[in-house]
Amino acid sequence: MELEKKESIFEKARGYSALFANRDFCMLWLAQIFSQFADRIIFVVFVTIIAINFDPSGKSTSLQSWLYIAFTIPAILLTAVAGVFIDVWNKKIVMIVTNILRGLIILLLPLFDKTLISLYVLAFLLSSVTQFFVPAEASIIPSVANKYQLMTANSLFATTMMGSLIFGFALGDPMINIFGINYVHVGIGLFFFISAFCLIFVRYKPVIKTSGAKMNFWADMKEGLSYIKGAPIVRSAMLKLATLFSIIVMLSIMSIGLSQKYLYPTNPAMGAQKFAYIVVFCGIGMVFGAFLVGHHFRKIEKHLLVYIGIFTCGVSLLMFSLLPLIPQLSVFHFKTRSLLIFYLEQFDLTYPMLYSYITALLMGIATAFVAIPTQTILHTEIDPQVRGKVFGILFTLLSTASALPVLVAAWGAEMLGVAKMLFVIALPVLIFGIYKLTTYRKRFLGRVG
Repeated sequence: MELEKKESIFEKARGYSALFANRDFCMLWLAQIFSQFADRIIFVVFVTIIAINFDPSGKSTSLQSWLYIAFTIPAILLTAVAGVFIDVWNKKIVMIVTNILRGLIILLLPLFDKTLISLYVLAFLLSSVTQFFVPAEASIIPSVANKYQLMTANSLFATTMMGSLIFGFALGDPMINIFGINYVHVGIGLFFFISAFCLIFVRYKPVIKTSGAKMNFWADMKEGLSYIKGAPIVRSAMLKLATLFSIIVMLSIMSIGLSQKYLYPTNPAMGAQKFAYIVVFCGIGMVFGAFLVGHHFRKIEKHLLVYIGIFTCGVSLLMFSLLPLIPQLSVFHFKTRSLLIFYLEQFDLTYPMLYSYITALLMGIATAFVAIPTQTILHTEIDPQVRGKVFGILFTLLSTASALPVLVAAWGAEMLGVAKMLFVIALPVLIFGIYKLTTYRKRFLGRVG
């Protein structure tokens, strides 16, 4: 009786301390860290190779665009397909094998960097294998973390993903300096192999299929779509994530124009180079928001967190649209100085910069408030037997959702201007957030009454 009581207490343990006591989750998390960083560094290395070998003058941006397309096409075509197989295969084995395959493929880089076409082919192959890893990783989390830890587990995974997005690209340059452009692929391959090694120690019990013995691909794909159609909570959560992803992609594109026109109005070329700081501060906000959700707000009802996040997202977009009203005055002037081995150039921190970075932080926090509870809702609501299919369809939806917003954002910014286009995007998001918070409050008061 005492033993059962202790086990029950352990199962209901929440927060990061309890999660880190879960060895299986820790090894899965370490595997995520190494694979995520490897993914980010690969893109930096490919861009560097293109710049050195095929575009030394730096005049062409289409070469990098085609690289992005080479990485994105498999995500659109294969993720939903991969999800069907993920539900049948052992997810742990899939993750180990795909990490090993990616490590071996990147080791072939010296054979593929002689022409642009072959480099794009290698990017396509790497991305194709990744599409089997992604739904397997997403759907295995509920198998290694109990239901009380899911919110915290998702927040930690989201924090790691955002951290790798921020620091992974920055890590590419020192890795190239350490290994050299001709050998950096060895370091990347090592990251993938370490990730595979960590996964060996994850104890995972596969879900036993009850619907039949053999897999019928089209029937299984139809089963996944039918399940989503018949599960309004799951469908709503997926649409929220797709919409959020679209907004983030549009903001990333338009942040270039914001930086050029309002942060560096006298030097647009410098603005195009420095726009990444807006994205970085948004990423920092996501990390902070993920910590808040996982550590402090995990007891708050998930749907309420999502509605607060949507409302705050609308406020952030509205604040970005008001950037032209901020006076072009300097807040702080940093003089040129040397610090040990680092040389820091002078720069002026202006009010528009400070305003945009604070707004980006708020946007990042709002994103975490929407993404993490929504992901947790999916993990708790989706039947384990179709989890791989549903997550495969979800990631396909997210990848597809990144294509159209890029075109819409670029066209709208040219026609209306960046600030006005952001206002157009902000208005429906803000109205929807207010509407959802109001209806939620009415339902809550009705339950209390």
